[in-house]
Amino acid sequence: MRLSEVTLDDVKEYIRVTDNEYDKLISDIMAAAKGYIFSYTDMTAEETEAFDEMPIAFMCLCSDMFEVRTASVSAAKENPIVRNILGMHRKNLVV
Repeated sequence: MRLSEVTLDDVKEYIRVTDNEYDKLISDIMAAAKGYIFSYTDMTAEETEAFDEMPIAFMCLCSDMFEVRTASVSAAKENPIVRNILGMHRKNLVV
């Protein structure tokens, strides 16, 4: 699966949401998570398609954002899986 192929239903299944009550929130979180990935790695959407692990990082981000109900990520609370996956592909190494 590629990042562009991850659907709302995929994310809902990953975060174990079975109803439609949070669809708007999850969609907003999905957009924020993609933005985070693109900003963190300095990659375009097309460039992320080359890496099979990007959907996992994306769904981890979505899960973390859903659990804390925010559309942002704090560096202090960054998921180590996400950090490692995105760090492997980061083009901008300035911290």
